[in-house]
Amino acid sequence: MYEIIKIWKTGELETVFFKDADSDIVSMALLPAGGVDKIVPHNGPIYDTIGAKSICDTLHFTFPSVELESMIQLKFSGDGHFGQHAGGMTMRHSKTVKRFKLISQSEDGNTLVSVFTSQDGMTVTHTLTHPENTKFLECKTELFNGSGKNVRVEMFSSFSLGMISLLHADDAPGALKLHRFRSCWSGEALHTAETLESLNMERSWQSAGVRGERFGQRSSMVNKDFHPFAAIEDTENNIVWAASVEAAAPWQMEVVRFCDFVNISGGLPDREFNGWFKDLTPGEKLTSPVALLTACYGSYADAAQNLTAWQADFETAPEFLTPTFNDWCSNWGVLEEERILKLAEKAKKFGVEYFIVDDGWFRRDTPGDWDLNTKCFPYGFKHLSEELHKLGMKSGIWFEFETLTNLQIDKYDRKNLLLTLDGYPVNSGERHFWDFRKPEVIDHLTEKVAKFLKDNLIEYIKIDYNAPVPFGVDGSSASPAENLQQHLAAVREFHSKLHELVPGLKIEECSSGGHRLTPAWARTGDFISVSDAHESVEIPLIAAESLRLCAFDKALVWSTLRETDSDDRIAYSMCAGFLGQMTLSGDLDRLSDKQLASVGKYVDFYRKISRNLRFNSRISISADTPSRMYPTGHQEVTFETGDELLKVIHFFDTDEKCADFAIPDGDWELVKKVGAERLDFNIANSQINVNGIAPFCAAALLFKRR
Repeated sequence: MYEIIKIWKTGELETVFFKDADSDIVSMALLPAGGVDKIVPHNGPIYDTIGAKSICDTLHFTFPSVELESMIQLKFSGDGHFGQHAGGMTMRHSKTVKRFKLISQSEDGNTLVSVFTSQDGMTVTHTLTHPENTKFLECKTELFNGSGKNVRVEMFSSFSLGMISLLHADDAPGALKLHRFRSCWSGEALHTAETLESLNMERSWQSAGVRGERFGQRSSMVNKDFHPFAAIEDTENNIVWAASVEAAAPWQMEVVRFCDFVNISGGLPDREFNGWFKDLTPGEKLTSPVALLTACYGSYADAAQNLTAWQADFETAPEFLTPTFNDWCSNWGVLEEERILKLAEKAKKFGVEYFIVDDGWFRRDTPGDWDLNTKCFPYGFKHLSEELHKLGMKSGIWFEFETLTNLQIDKYDRKNLLLTLDGYPVNSGERHFWDFRKPEVIDHLTEKVAKFLKDNLIEYIKIDYNAPVPFGVDGSSASPAENLQQHLAAVREFHSKLHELVPGLKIEECSSGGHRLTPAWARTGDFISVSDAHESVEIPLIAAESLRLCAFDKALVWSTLRETDSDDRIAYSMCAGFLGQMTLSGDLDRLSDKQLASVGKYVDFYRKISRNLRFNSRISISADTPSRMYPTGHQEVTFETGDELLKVIHFFDTDEKCADFAIPDGDWELVKKVGAERLDFNIANSQINVNGIAPFCAAALLFKRR
């Protein structure tokens, strides 16, 4: 039926390759350490079930319970879809895949390269890399056209992870669950868990008829609808498989089955999903986005956390963080230098390193040219930077340089530099879009952005992006979707180039909050916005789940303060900031001395959240509310290492007056606690008992092992 041809052991992972003796299809499976020893022999063909027995006895055949699906997934125009009603649901397992045969697998240190070729000279190179001291694999695939003729590629995946679940002898009824994260504006990182039965993905009685979930994002706001993440949990064996696509541009993922085993794949969006295809000329290569793969014992959260390690570097991270300050929720774009400096005077008391001036600093009739509003800054922006330097802070500024407004289009004849579709400028609301494939655009923005930053001593840029290109644009490719891929690759390259053009620059990636909350954009920037929920009650819920998808040090979380804030409200906002890179905003200059002293206590606590807690914790989240907009009950977020423990607790609209929270076994010493003054804590017998609870307050406790 099938046999193991290779096992590659790396750290805590075991990658297993299976080959079908009849078809030469090679499938790739992933297991946590020791998992290979737990593989069970699979049941044979289907013939003796209630549904199959009569037809099998009468016609003297059986139905297969297993059909391997290849570790490479691609489709060329003209090649047939897989049968089993696949067309329109998936382009996986096409006749193109069967053209390719595995010819070699070679190891070089922490890399494994598998090479597939076809008789007409096409080559697929599949590369797995295991970065040192990580629990994931990087996977990418490259297609080389050595056929001597043009080939239209209409589906090309970065990875295909199959054989889920090898720890069952059958189709694992009731045991498999799909975990994903949905996303929308101010509603990012919403975890969902669905059984395969609830998704109508049970294998049929004769293992026919493809079942599948194909999801992703078609537009340039790559984090709408879903985050590029999927995990399958085997609830009976306590194992989770997870994958993520880097997703700097439109992407897709698929969870598919038609026999016993489930497969996950993903990468570029295909022709059915968003019209993507690419014409590959002789000698040309097509390289997939990077995918990240893991398998572990535990929960989907453990698997997700394994993947976020790709985004940040533990060695270069500071031992302790300091808050940033952004004036958006202070001024809402209506700026006066006098107030900015008053805010800065207060911000310096809290050790703020970067003070960011958000939208409103430029003349409203010049977006795209970015001319300074001298009414707001009569002495120039360089003067403001110098004043901030005197206070011990670095200046930052907001830009949305990928777009232009309708006003700019009418004022200047720049239509030849815009993204178009069918010859018409792409328009989304009030915005049009620069075409970053054109050198004139790069030259213009180098002058208007990079030079502005350098000339004005600015060391932090918040790059915002507030409108999507719907699905495709004009360009050299016949496929609008492929043209959009090329444009966004050029956008990302320019973002990265800013680091070179302005040495020491820190970049915040933002897109109406979290619409670029993907591995690629998190890695491109130094920080990334998780949401535009600036001061609404859902912010601690969004921030907590975002830690499943983004490294702690990069995940910007708003802590917005108002002069009307009660002690409870200050606790609520500031404790939310403990769930990532704290960003202060609001009425800092108008707070009373008592309020400022209270804020100071939280900032002092924040600085004690060590690098080890931020990077090496096991993070658990418990929230019992069905709604984010109208949350009830409470949320408990726990960061635990061998030596440190942090608990961040938010109470929502609740009637509870007291609550108990467990402390892991061990001899823990309370180092510091902070929270609403009304709360009373009693810590004994591995329990934290909290009394005096009221709606919408919060607390945090930091422990060290004795």
